[in-house]
Order: sequence, then structure tokens, then C-alpha cells
Amino acid sequence: MIKRALISVWDKEGVVELGKFLQNNNIEILSTGGTQTVLENAGVKVTSVADITGTGAVMDGRVKTLDPKIFGGILADRNNPSHLTDLDSIDGLEIDLVVVNFYPFVNEAVNKKLVFAKAIEFIDIGGPSMIRAAAKNYHSIVPLCNPNFYADFITQFTANEGEIPLDVRQKYACEVFSMTSRYEAAIYNYFTRESEGFKNTINLSLEKAEDLRYGENPHQDAAFYLPDGKELPWTQLQGKALSYNNYADMESAISMVLEFDEASCAIIKHANPCGFGIGESINEAFHRAVSTDPVSYFGGIVAFNKVVDADTASDLVKPFLECIIAPEVTPEALEVFKKKKNLRVVTIGENYKLSQDSIKSVAGGYLVQQKDSDQGELNGLDVVTELKPSSGQIMAMKLGWTLVRYVKSNGIVYSNETQLLGVGAGQMSRVDSVKIGIRKVNEVGLNLDGSILASDAFFPFSDSIEIAAEEGVKVIIQPGGSIKDQDVINKANELGLVMAFTKTRHFYH
Repeated sequence: MIKRALISVWDKEGVVELGKFLQNNNIEILSTGGTQTVLENAGVKVTSVADITGTGAVMDGRVKTLDPKIFGGILADRNNPSHLTDLDSIDGLEIDLVVVNFYPFVNEAVNKKLVFAKAIEFIDIGGPSMIRAAAKNYHSIVPLCNPNFYADFITQFTANEGEIPLDVRQKYACEVFSMTSRYEAAIYNYFTRESEGFKNTINLSLEKAEDLRYGENPHQDAAFYLPDGKELPWTQLQGKALSYNNYADMESAISMVLEFDEASCAIIKHANPCGFGIGESINEAFHRAVSTDPVSYFGGIVAFNKVVDADTASDLVKPFLECIIAPEVTPEALEVFKKKKNLRVVTIGENYKLSQDSIKSVAGGYLVQQKDSDQGELNGLDVVTELKPSSGQIMAMKLGWTLVRYVKSNGIVYSNETQLLGVGAGQMSRVDSVKIGIRKVNEVGLNLDGSILASDAFFPFSDSIEIAAEEGVKVIIQPGGSIKDQDVINKANELGLVMAFTKTRHFYH
């Protein structure tokens, strides 16, 4: 039976209602500081913790509840007579309910980027200690750390005539250890945020943001998680719930277009770009992207780096598409999209950022790496052939070299100054990727005359560039680094090609 409760919370949501309920059920309330003031101002009678310990708050409030009389009252096993004897010997009181939440370290220290000297004042000591003690002793005491559980507690108390079932106490205790682990992880990550290289320990504290429709396949469950204090990176305006594949492809698509200042459109299908275009308007960019592969783009993810207007929306609702993602969608465009109620329409916020690292589970462990990004290679190209690129060819090289980072290896991209022309992706042989890209270009009626070829890694032999040259390719951009580089350069000179080495590889697995 609950006779005495200790309440000490930073987040005061629901605490007055809970306090009044406890008072109406003749439960004595112990409290301190701001919580005591809020309860008393609401007409709830409170016994000050200082009246129990004999000592008020000291050290600017750092020490208020750290006292054997308090912790003895929380930790005493009610089924152990010696515990009760020890508690009596120190004039402690049995505490049956502990309601605690913490100083908001993430919101106040992490998100506001406080310096260490100020951040440490938001590291709660007494709160985590008390609620962990209560959770440890859940057989004898009820721990409540989440305001969302207050209503459940009241329901359980009322339905069970003041007794809280053991399985419910265990659920509350589980929430405590979940909260304390997230709290400690946030503090650890803050203190190690400036360490060089990868940390010796990675603490991931993630909270489920939403359940997804399914994983890579419908029989696989999936969910999206976010670090504490973070919000979803985008807003869904309409359409079906997002799936695992949608999330992955949306990130690739929007990341691609955000690398360009010009109005751009990217179309992703099964983790690879199947269309990309630049234009005077996003509508022109979209139609150029579609022309890359006017068949495969059906069911794709379409991303823009500019505002989507009603005219473009009218074209986007004609085919079947999975998702549209852009920085903004006009109200008129959204009205057009409503014609396709299942079409997912998503916008990103002004502060949209890609994560810097990637984590992949492998062999019971995890691979962690920095995400691949532009390394400034285009600013220091090594043109290794006798012919040098024109300004237009350099623009085409930039487009192709940017896009090839998003193509599964072995990756080959054909492009001109304004659009992606063809892709060869995910092949075991680089020459096969070269051939597949050419076949796709020919199938859709485009041509490679004067185009560039971008390769995510070096060419081990000259056969690939010979095949590309026969189709009209005039420029090759690749990392270089093969023991056969000079043979490849010689063949490029013989064929009258421009070739530039970036000296940076961009494998994507």
C-alpha cells in the first residue's frame, strides 16, 4: 500500500494533477525546490525533504536529496526485517512511490552548445540516483520517471485499490533504466564530441520516431529511430506511410540535388539514380531526368532542390511515383498532388543535414565509417592526356563525377552538361557496367556523342575506354591508380580523348 511519495521533477507536466490525486488518497508527499513550490501553489500539502534530512539544499542546490534517510527509505526491501531495522535506526521513513525526471541535459546543454563549464550544471545527480534506486527496488516501491505514465498509474491505483501490480512496476522500472541510459549516453557523447578519430566506445541512444510500413520486403518489420532531442529530418504532407526503402532512397535523392545550385531533379530507383537533369526551371530539370530512362523511373523517388510548383506537380501526377521530396511545395501544387492520395509528398526543413557517419551491422558487430562526400577533387584535376577539356566538358565532368558517388559499384555514369545519360551499376566487372550504361542509352534513344564517362574507380585495362569511344564518348574522368594507368593514357591519346584523374575513389556498396 502506498503511504508516502517523493516527487522531484524538472518537467512539471501533469505533476499537479498527480499530486492532487495522491493527496485525495491520503498519501503523504515529500518534495523539494521548484517541485515543492509548484505543488504548494496548487494547494497540495507537501513535506519538505529538508524536514526529513535535517539539512536544506547546499552547494547551490547540488546536494538536496543525497542522504541515507532518503535513500534508505527508497532502497529498503520491505520483506527483509534487517533492512527495516536499519532504516529505523537512522530515523528514515519508508517511501513507497518515487516520481522523478531530470535536468534537461540534451535540450539545455547539447542543443544550445553550451561550454563544458555551463553544461555540467545540467548533469543531474540526485534525480538519476533516486529513480534508479526506486527501479532497483521495484518489488517494494513504485518508480515513475515519465509524465506519460501518470495517467496509467492513476488507473492502476484506482482499479487495484491502491496496489500497483508487480508487472506494472516492472514496466515502470524498465522505463527508468531506458531513460537513465539515454541520459548518460548524451552526457558521454557531449564530453567526447571533440575527440579526434572514432571514439573507443560508441553510445547510441535512440528513440523510435515511427514504425515503417515494412522493411526492404513486406515480410520484414522496420522502424525509424532518432537520437534524443532530434526531430524527423523531413515532413510528410500526404500519402501512404513511408517504408524502409523509401527512407534510404529519399536520402540519396535529396542529397544528390542539394549538391547543385542550378534547378535540379534526381530520380532514384532501387538505390541507384535512373535519372538526373539540370534546367532553367525544375520542370525542365524533371523532364531531362525522365529522358534518361523513361521506363525505369516509374515507381521511383523524385527529388528537387527548388520549390515544386503546380505546373510541375501536374506532370508528376501523370505517372506512378512512390515519393516526391523537395525543400518546399506550393499550396497550389499540394492541391494537385491530392489527386493521387497515396503519393508520398515530403518536404525537408531549412536546417536539413546529412549524418556524417554511417553504421552497418556485420558479423555480429558494426562497421562505422565517415559518409562519402565531395573531396574537392574537381578543383585539382590531373589532366593526363594531350587533349585538355573545354569549359563545357568540365561542367559535364562535374555533373558526372558528382552523380557517380551515388551509383552502386562498379559504377559508371555517362553525362553531358545538363543531364545524366546512362548508368551502369552494381556489376562485378567494370567493363560490364560500361556496356550496360551504353545499352541503356541506346534503348531510350539518347546518344553519347561528345559525352563524358565517369568511373568510381580506376580502369585496370583500356578495353572500357575503347568501347566508350566507339559510342562517341570524348572525356573520361576516373581516379587513376592502376598499374596499367600509362597503357590506358596511351590508348586515350590514340583515340583522341580527354582523360583526367581525380586521385580519389568513390566505391559505394
